[in-house]
Amino acid sequence: MIFGIVFLGMVAAFLFAVSLIPQKSPLTRTLEELEARGAQRDSKAVRPFDKLFSRERRSRLLRKLMEAGWYTVTPAQMGARIVAFGCVGLIVSFVLLAFIHASLVMTIVITLMMGSGAAYLPFSSLERACEARKRQVQKTLPDFLDMVATTVQAGLSVNAALVYSIDAAPGALGEEIKATLSEMRLGRSRIEALRGAAERLQQPQFSTTVTAITQAERLGSNISNVLNELAEDVRNQRIMLVEEHAAKLPVKMIFPMALFMLPAIFVVIFGALVANYFTQ
Repeated sequence: MIFGIVFLGMVAAFLFAVSLIPQKSPLTRTLEELEARGAQRDSKAVRPFDKLFSRERRSRLLRKLMEAGWYTVTPAQMGARIVAFGCVGLIVSFVLLAFIHASLVMTIVITLMMGSGAAYLPFSSLERACEARKRQVQKTLPDFLDMVATTVQAGLSVNAALVYSIDAAPGALGEEIKATLSEMRLGRSRIEALRGAAERLQQPQFSTTVTAITQAERLGSNISNVLNELAEDVRNQRIMLVEEHAAKLPVKMIFPMALFMLPAIFVVIFGALVANYFTQ
């Protein structure tokens, strides 16, 4: 038992350390391939973990990593993290079982539950990062669109307006706009670069913005008016989302009130009567 715990601990520490080795972002990798012709995509230490996922799963996981903004993390490193966290869960279950004398069935159940639960933690962290990034983009997108529309109305081109408006988009949106501008400097068209950013973010409002800009350029519409309308629509959607969350609060408050508030109220109301009854 002790040897197994030590071995799993060493394996988990090694894999977790390997999974934290920063990898190059796709843009940096492309630049180095243009200069040196042949940068490797993954570290050799984590390449065997590619076998944990099929090609389809690796592509889906890679999209999720890009959606979360984890550009320096590869699917192989996620596989290493899964194995490392699973080993940690097994170690915890072994330590717990050393103090409690459970039956064979209970031992198997506890080991499987803690191992699988710990192995799922990297996926859970990835999902939370995706949701947080989308909320951040939704929060900063209206101000960014207003800034772009204002600068376009002032006489700047759309590309110059994007450069000037980066300060109005901190966080994830600003990073994606910077990556878009870098791709445009490499020769990619503005529409293709914006579509690439929309594919990385997978945020509905930003995808709608890119589609509207594409249609406005094709039809020759006034892009500043389109951006102003998009900013207003994004604000309205954000207000509707807040109202939706506010409407759900009474339902969510039922269980805390039933479990905590109502017993306290009953104690306050009937506690004195019960105390007087037993003291007589």
